[in-house]
Amino acid sequence: MLHAVWRRGSLAAAAELLHVTPSAISQQLTKLEREAGTGLLVRHGRGVRLTPAGLLLAQRSDRVLAELRAARADLDSLTGATTGVVEIGAIPSGVHTFIAPALTGLTVRHPGIEARLHEVEPEVALPALADGVFDVLVVETWENLPLTRPPNTRWTVLRDDSAMIALPAGHRLAGEESVRAEDLADEIWVAWARPNLANAWLRQTLRERGIEPTVRHTVSGFGTQFAVVAGLGAVTLVPSMATTIAPPDVVCTALAPPLHRQLYAVQPHGETRPAIAECVAALVEAARSWGPQPRLRPRRPLRE
Repeated sequence: MLHAVWRRGSLAAAAELLHVTPSAISQQLTKLEREAGTGLLVRHGRGVRLTPAGLLLAQRSDRVLAELRAARADLDSLTGATTGVVEIGAIPSGVHTFIAPALTGLTVRHPGIEARLHEVEPEVALPALADGVFDVLVVETWENLPLTRPPNTRWTVLRDDSAMIALPAGHRLAGEESVRAEDLADEIWVAWARPNLANAWLRQTLRERGIEPTVRHTVSGFGTQFAVVAGLGAVTLVPSMATTIAPPDVVCTALAPPLHRQLYAVQPHGETRPAIAECVAALVEAARSWGPQPRLRPRRPLRE
């Protein structure tokens, strides 16, 4: 937990990363301070800062986590068994579409693998991968808002996808084959709850097209966004894969000109556990066989 606080800069952010409450983090760190015989954290603005002793322990924990991963891989190689727990963090639209079938097939082929799936956004998932919280991630990177690739990670292409406009079924543009964002400049928008990359992506995409959006609603989950579109007459931007759960009173049409994203499976570089390799292979197979592939422009590289 100290390592997560060091990485994330606050108890609240560390709690989100580890899927526990801030009070649980605080209690564990208080216990650790008693065992260490010295203070490990001090308040710093709205966050916390590690003391020299805390920094020493947190930096050492980097090595401990790496050794634990290596030991686990060595044990798997020694037994030759494809078994063990695989913690998977994934974007919501992937969960709705190909990830659950991929993991179902994985556990049928390898009953000894226990796949644990967690819905999580890339800005939380990538630091968590470094902290050892996850073994494999499914992340997205939009061509107009590319992710920064952390060091010591391996990225495997899963599939491409494109942006769609979600409109109420009775909207004046609902029958069009594609819709320009500029034609929706005066609309009320619904976006993901702040602060996250999905919210930033919507706003950036619209501003690039000359629109300062009136975002009146912020919610979490594509299903909730579609409910706001249908019930309150708002519009929004979603990836094409999310439209599989759109209700009949929401129409999803292509954004013009098109905008694309790439989906990747991410794992620590040098990870050799057979269970993780099989998990990535299952994700690749399921992603590439799911649904239609959009016609794409050449890919823009990720930021290093």
